[in-house]
Amino acid sequence: MSDYNGVSGIADSSKPNAGRIYDYILGGNHNFEVDRQVAQMILEVTPFAPQMFRTIRWFFGEAVRRLLDEGFDKFIDFASGLPTMDHIHEIAPKGTKIIYSDIDPVTVAYGQEIIGENPNVKYMHCDAGEPEKVLHSHFIEDFFNGARKVALGFNGITWFIPDEKIRHFCEVSYEWAASGSRVYTCDNDATEVGEEAKKFLSIYNKIGVDVYPRSLEALEEMMRPWKVASPGWRPLEEWIGLDTNVSQQVIEGWSGGGFKGVILEK
Repeated sequence: MSDYNGVSGIADSSKPNAGRIYDYILGGNHNFEVDRQVAQMILEVTPFAPQMFRTIRWFFGEAVRRLLDEGFDKFIDFASGLPTMDHIHEIAPKGTKIIYSDIDPVTVAYGQEIIGENPNVKYMHCDAGEPEKVLHSHFIEDFFNGARKVALGFNGITWFIPDEKIRHFCEVSYEWAASGSRVYTCDNDATEVGEEAKKFLSIYNKIGVDVYPRSLEALEEMMRPWKVASPGWRPLEEWIGLDTNVSQQVIEGWSGGGFKGVILEK
């Protein structure tokens, strides 16, 4: 999470935090009463939020598994949050090199404790909108032995990031990455913003978190020169192979095209 959207300070129990709200709605225990109060407000206007957030998390796992099947053994995940609940190092085979990153130093410190002494997994402090802090570091050259064909995670965070930061991430990461690299991401196709979605957004705005609804067409343009790989933008249910109706609930409640995921390629 990021300081430009008011989400930093995961350890501050006096103010609601978007990362902890997300954790509570997913059923986690890394949250405070102030987060639970805001989460209940979200659930009142978006009762399908738990299922929506779970499909975002499940898409993350499915994207990682597909990339592992393609032979990727190096991952850099941005805005990782706490590395629990089927994060990459719990899915990937032994020997896979993984770098997590987050802008919140407390999250990074806690994440490092969770990872422990695993020599193939590192957690770095970095703003997802400034990927050069990881990509241009001396550490990454040593950790990956100079290899730059990697899978990059930018998942479930674009709606918290302004346009110019998304463009910067994609330009810098594309220039750095070797041919054949991938980026996995997902977002809500906000071709329209319905009344229920406006209520959802207003809750985040009240706690100082900016949210940037946009169409997937606009997001795809921002993410160039990365190109959409097969099978393209697909509803999250199709990616994870589950018969859920969360996409339809998002479309009916929020308007637009619902949440979709994609893998991009260089």
